[in-house]
Amino acid sequence: MKTVALLLDESKNQYQQLLLRRAREQAAPLRVELLDPQYADGSSWNQLESINNYLRLSTPPDALLVMLAGEQHNGSWLERVIAKNIAVVFLNRIPPWLTPMRRRFPHVLLAAVAPTQLAVGRLQAEQAMRLARSGSFVILITGAAKSPTAVERQRGFMDTVKRHLSVCVLDGRWSAQDAEAALTEWFQLGAERARPLSLIACQNDPMAQGAHRALLRYAKSAGRPEMARVPLLGCDGLEAEGQAWVRSGSLTATILLSPTTPIALEILQRYWTSGVRTETIELEVTSFPPLQNLRSV
Repeated sequence: MKTVALLLDESKNQYQQLLLRRAREQAAPLRVELLDPQYADGSSWNQLESINNYLRLSTPPDALLVMLAGEQHNGSWLERVIAKNIAVVFLNRIPPWLTPMRRRFPHVLLAAVAPTQLAVGRLQAEQAMRLARSGSFVILITGAAKSPTAVERQRGFMDTVKRHLSVCVLDGRWSAQDAEAALTEWFQLGAERARPLSLIACQNDPMAQGAHRALLRYAKSAGRPEMARVPLLGCDGLEAEGQAWVRSGSLTATILLSPTTPIALEILQRYWTSGVRTETIELEVTSFPPLQNLRSV
């Protein structure tokens, strides 16, 4: 039986908890022993230490499933993993140094499973343009500003809206608390805070909930009840979070992301049984509710 280590970023992130649940469901049918997950809690250094701990074992795991943490580390650690003949599948966040590493080490599986981050940004822009009239002023709250995922989603968003919308970008650092704080500060100090705000797009659903709290508080303190009705967009689309918040009305729309761990385990299984070296699988993303159901008010 093969052993697989799962290294995730945030222990409290519900999407990452979904990745863990789906990995556990998939492991037994594939005759894989899934080790207890290791969480970096936003620190690339914590994640590197987890990797080093696995490498120190007399019998290290046969594979690593890795969601890169924080602002992401470089690939220097990968050479030591490859030296142990450990397969690696990256989840959701594809590092820019993966392709060069594949060329250097073609004998080891270095794969990735992720939504197309540019497509996430483009789809969120399509949602925004259906909800806000051309020329409207909107806010985009990103994840950690330097993370490749946030950068790619922002690029997809900005390339799509182009001149149709005027966009102010805030850094929400992937958390509800940081998004709430960033928007609250913008209401107090933002250079464009006097402009009519038509919509707020957030790169994940928890940040959208943080933005929702900031909107409600500002609407009450400023005596502007219409601000509580500003449309909010999110991403992840978990049944108990994003989808539930859309149904309750605190979120206008979200983007559904498929869990990546089941496909990652299937990639490993094919590699071990037939030597197939899958490279990158990019997953489609969908709007919830469907785009055709979104209309400006």
